[in-house]
Amino acid sequence: MHSNYPSETSHDAGVDSMAELVQAADSLGYEYIGFSEHNPKSSWSEKQVLEILKHKKERVEQLKADLKQKAKSIKRVFNGLEIDIQPSGRLALPEAAFGTLDYAIASIHSGFRGTKESQTKRVLAALEHPKVRIFGHPTGRKLNEREGVELDREKVFEFCKKNNKWLEINSSPDRLDLPDSLVRDAVKYGVKLVINTDSHAKDWLSGMRYGVSVARRGWAQKKDITNTLPLKDFEGVF
Repeated sequence: MHSNYPSETSHDAGVDSMAELVQAADSLGYEYIGFSEHNPKSSWSEKQVLEILKHKKERVEQLKADLKQKAKSIKRVFNGLEIDIQPSGRLALPEAAFGTLDYAIASIHSGFRGTKESQTKRVLAALEHPKVRIFGHPTGRKLNEREGVELDREKVFEFCKKNNKWLEINSSPDRLDLPDSLVRDAVKYGVKLVINTDSHAKDWLSGMRYGVSVARRGWAQKKDITNTLPLKDFEGVF
């Protein structure tokens, strides 16, 4: 989910506050959620980025403290970030800033051209970072807008399975990424998946069903989707 946490991000920011998103997710019966705003713009200095993310962590910690009094179902809020994979394979975040995060999602948002070999090398380099748990919208496609990147899917699947990295099924109607055919391939490989809404507003949370439909068309089962786990079990594999 993307909140409107006040910072200049590399891509679209959310429109609702963290508190509003927590309330909306709580009304839907979620046991845990994660905030994954886009990384700050590369024009910010390392000092500025650290300050922004330290304040974000503090805000999430305050939300977590409020859960016992205000939430009916939510027991845990995770503090994450969606980070651009640069053409070199580097992540668009200073190394010191990773310490403020519970997890990171690595995603391609630019540089879609390139050979299968170079793009695969780029992705695997980014996924090597220990804080990265999820490869976001792995084809990079946008429906009726652009094709995705060309990757050696078998190498990506093999790496993810070996290193406990999860592939995203993005429920946003303009993405639906992984596509169902690649969901099927990932499941055959034994790669774990995570379904999320990529919400930029609280109303988007109702769109989870689109990602679930994609997973079903790819023959994924509950055991293949990591965030179907109860919180206690999820924390054990996170």
